[in-house]
Amino acid sequence: MLKARWHGYEIDSSEAAYEIEVPQPERLGTLVRGLLTSGYFVRSYYLLFEEPLRRLRDFVAQQGDESAAKVLGHLEQQLAKCDADEARASRIGVKAIEAILNYVGEQGQKLQAAETFRFGLLPFQVEMYQDYDMEFEPGDEIEEMDYYSEEEIPLDGVVLYLGCTLVPANKLGAKEQRRVYKLIEQSFRQVGLLQELQSWDLFGGKERDYVAEAINRSHNLTLRVRLNPDATFSVTGRWMDDGQFIFPYYDYLLRQAAKGLEIEPELYVL
Repeated sequence: MLKARWHGYEIDSSEAAYEIEVPQPERLGTLVRGLLTSGYFVRSYYLLFEEPLRRLRDFVAQQGDESAAKVLGHLEQQLAKCDADEARASRIGVKAIEAILNYVGEQGQKLQAAETFRFGLLPFQVEMYQDYDMEFEPGDEIEEMDYYSEEEIPLDGVVLYLGCTLVPANKLGAKEQRRVYKLIEQSFRQVGLLQELQSWDLFGGKERDYVAEAINRSHNLTLRVRLNPDATFSVTGRWMDDGQFIFPYYDYLLRQAAKGLEIEPELYVL
């Protein structure tokens, strides 16, 4: 039975997404660790989908070499956390993430041939696809841009699925705080949102800094590492936070996080 945990997003909210192609599969884990430890992510990551690690553990246990033994220890420790509290998403550390994903990157061809990460639709997705007249077969290439909602995206090929958080603006340096404040203020003004919010202050409300309120809080997003049908890897994710208004905040932080990693994230609003 597949087990997945999802964020409780509002169904009518806006979503935005990012995609990253992985240029060096053997350094997949090092790349993801570089993103997560860039200073732009809160250093607390939650495992939202456990089954890939269970299947990987079974694959690794059959290999019997030194590198397999090392990653097997990380997998066993992580899965023990999952089993200890099945009701909650377990935390996973960057050392485990790096070791597991570097191994997966090195073994991508073998893992693809063994169909280790071949997953069908979840039960609620089967019903959703019937209602929407959508089709999907495990093994098909997944273009995440084609899916309006994250809940629609098949889990086929997913190696690691994390819940992450970007840091609030007030945790950035002074120069970056000013920069992101200006970006979001411009975004709010362009759509008339700032003027509308400020007009509410005229009716007895206390004057507020709506831009600061929007950026001085944590911002949740997901991170998925997927083994594609051609044995390449991609890193993707989404967030749901009125993406058309606060999109520049995510865009700036994700691009800064990717600096020096020889990758260029593609970001878009759905």
